[in-house]
Amino acid sequence: MNKKPLTSEQALDDYFGDLLLDAEPQPVSATQPTAFCEPVSTQQLQQLLDQIPTQVDVEPQAVIVINAEPEPEPEPEPEPELEPAVVTWQHLGQQQPFQALFFEVNGMMFAVALTELGAIYQLGELNHIVGRPAWYLGLAPLPQYHVDVVDTARWVMADKLTNNDYRDNYHYMVMLGNSQWGLACDKLHGTQTLMPTDLRWREQAGKRPWLAGMVKQKMCALIHVDALIQMLNKGLDVNSGAS
Repeated sequence: MNKKPLTSEQALDDYFGDLLLDAEPQPVSATQPTAFCEPVSTQQLQQLLDQIPTQVDVEPQAVIVINAEPEPEPEPEPEPELEPAVVTWQHLGQQQPFQALFFEVNGMMFAVALTELGAIYQLGELNHIVGRPAWYLGLAPLPQYHVDVVDTARWVMADKLTNNDYRDNYHYMVMLGNSQWGLACDKLHGTQTLMPTDLRWREQAGKRPWLAGMVKQKMCALIHVDALIQMLNKGLDVNSGAS
């Protein structure tokens, strides 16, 4: 029996469906070559960020901040001896519409809820630190605090990379919540209000706790920020999630 070939949308839907179910995804046939994007102009970037309903401040060194920057942390007070709390993975299946920012990394699209987004910075010179994982891009010495920048493509798709040329396309870093982790990315694709029906939610942590679900229309991964921060703090990559 002859089977009709899958469209690229169906293939990606199956691919992300396998990710959500923790099955080993089948390779997706590349119907289009990976396209790298030129950096957007300052005017285009301002128009894009104007869609985000939060105050935008422009700081020296072409730094663009979406939410308020983290204030310097006060000296921690001694805490009583307690049994360590068990951090559990929380299902993010929201029942209300929410806004998300979409960004591109090496031809792959990602989304993050604005409520879990710390800031967006233009990527500048980084300090390289010996002994960090291969996916650690470098340390960004900002005036207020230092940012640990993730080589997002290598973190997500190391097995698909043959060299480091893709790094030339990194222009921004997307900050994760109130942490000091930033994801290097190529291009920002603006914001969109998502309805609960727009997503396929992940029901449990599985092997990929960083994956909260899939935005069906755009065929892209919605990031579980808290889980991703925990993985980065532990030095884990995309293939090192909980079982």
